Amino acid sequence: MAMDNIIGTTLERYFTSGKATDNIFARTAVLDFLKRRAKLDAQGGRNAVHPVMGARNSTFQNYSGYDTLTPAVDEIIDTAEYDWKQSAIYVPISGLEQAKNSGDKAVINLLKAKTMNAETTAAEVFEEMFFLADGAGTDNGQTTYTPSAKEWAGLKLWTNNSSTDVGGIDGTADTWWQASVATSVGALTLPVLSNKYNSVSYGTDKCDFEVTTQALYEGYEELLQAQQRFTDASTAKAGFDNLLHKGGVVVWSDYCPSGEWYFLNSNHVKLSVLDSKWMKFNGFVQPYDKDAEYGLILCYGTFATDSRRSIGKLSGVTAPA
Repeated sequence: MAMDNIIGTTLERYFTSGKATDNIFARTAVLDFLKRRAKLDAQGGRNAVHPVMGARNSTFQNYSGYDTLTPAVDEIIDTAEYDWKQSAIYVPISGLEQAKNSGDKAVINLLKAKTMNAETTAAEVFEEMFFLADGAGTDNGQTTYTPSAKEWAGLKLWTNNSSTDVGGIDGTADTWWQASVATSVGALTLPVLSNKYNSVSYGTDKCDFEVTTQALYEGYEELLQAQQRFTDASTAKAGFDNLLHKGGVVVWSDYCPSGEWYFLNSNHVKLSVLDSKWMKFNGFVQPYDKDAEYGLILCYGTFATDSRRSIGKLSGVTAPA
């Protein structure tokens, strides 16, 4: 069975145009945040590299007249480097499906349905990895994929302050490279939320996105008086229910673990992609023992942060008393 040129050409144009990325990352508020607010960070090279600010510059000095100024060698800028991760998904079309959809229009409709299925699957896996993958393959309750060290690690790793390697930096030795985490929080209250929001906001560099579970989102809604239930217009326009907390948009995700609430800053959360291999359609292949062809889509990238201290987490949170 030889796959018609129209199918291969259509998929090639579709993925090259960026429409697949738009469709995948417009499916949930969290994925929309990663693409629209934090924005895709396209890079090349051996790793995804992000400069980070380290310790305070100790060379600041007050002096008078002819006082001697003393220089010092300070490593005030470090670099977080994240290994590229690889993901792939197939768009399968059997010989029977192609025979039953022989006209150009029918083939394109079949291809749309198959591609939509691939996009939905990719969206679910990316979001679940963002919450649950720790880079070590730990089973944290994943349901859309099998945990392994090959997965794209995100919040689970970044908020683990006992981790000795996040982006190549030892957070146990360099305490400035740690997230702000509170455990066993108890009942959700507005002061609890405000404290963590303030803890990860520095001057004008503030938390602008908060995500939690549906139960805690609804609990927060209950805490607000009617006149306090403001929403973010751009998030609502994108189709997602949301509330505001101080300067941050609050949403909920099916993949956020029970009892958890995250505080994120779009300046410091990255979806880094290897430009030449991001949503790359690699053509159709036909196994020698199958009456089917498989369109291979490749995704090289990684979740990254350049400021763990700008990430906050509450765990052990329960509904308002």
